[in-house]
Amino acid sequence: MNGVPRILASGFGYLEAARWRDGGLYFSDVKERKVFRMASDGSYAVVLELPQRPSGLGWTTDGDLLVVGMEDNSLKRVGAGGDIRASLDLSGHAIHTNDMTVDARGNAYVTQFGYDLFEHAPPEPSDIVRIDEAGNVAHFGGGLVFPNGIVIAPDGKTLVVAESFSHRLTAFDVAPDGGLSNQRLFAQFGDPERDIPDGICMDSAGAVWAAMPFAGEFRRVLDGGTVTDRITPAPGAGTYCVDCILGGKDGRTLFMLVADTDVERLGNDWDSSASVQAVEVAIP
Repeated sequence: MNGVPRILASGFGYLEAARWRDGGLYFSDVKERKVFRMASDGSYAVVLELPQRPSGLGWTTDGDLLVVGMEDNSLKRVGAGGDIRASLDLSGHAIHTNDMTVDARGNAYVTQFGYDLFEHAPPEPSDIVRIDEAGNVAHFGGGLVFPNGIVIAPDGKTLVVAESFSHRLTAFDVAPDGGLSNQRLFAQFGDPERDIPDGICMDSAGAVWAAMPFAGEFRRVLDGGTVTDRITPAPGAGTYCVDCILGGKDGRTLFMLVADTDVERLGNDWDSSASVQAVEVAIP
């Protein structure tokens, strides 16, 4: 039985890339060009401010923060003091970089729009870009339509990506060298107007929590497509469900990034306001 969602903090712009690390919640404010760290009680501080809009977050094996730059198609490595130690240009590999997950070996898997969404270009298939810790770039997956939220299973053997405009979750096997293979369907959603998955995370049972902005809910989805749980945001702070992550002291808090916006408003210079919400769930 899930708990009742509560608002931890509001007054943000547009939030992405929820990550739980070392007892804190990290997330990017795309609109305000900032990265935040929040404690479980809702208190928060700015970790980093960038000239480019940040999105996906992760960490290297030695603890440096990795940040996807959306506007310059970059992957930035940031030291503990906020200094940018390196910036890798991915413009020859991706169109409008977006989210990211990083595995235990330091491989960063970056998703991309694949086309110019805000200029109303038609959808184009794209792929996942992997960058290893030496800076080598490789491409995996084929025919992915707007690969978006992305997560690696706790055992490191499976990667799942949300294909927003194919209305599905797609899985891959992860090889010991970080390569991806055995591309397959994890879950197919049925309503093309509402079932557009965005950010995702995975619980210890291998189920995926998916943010569904057009449906205004977060869904827990099993491999095969069965939906076991649906959670709607707390009232009064919007219904555009963007991303989520499990964390907290026992791993049973689902932190939810929720916006008051829509697609048309987002295309108008990220016209949005956002909140961080939390709810207790059964499976960590």
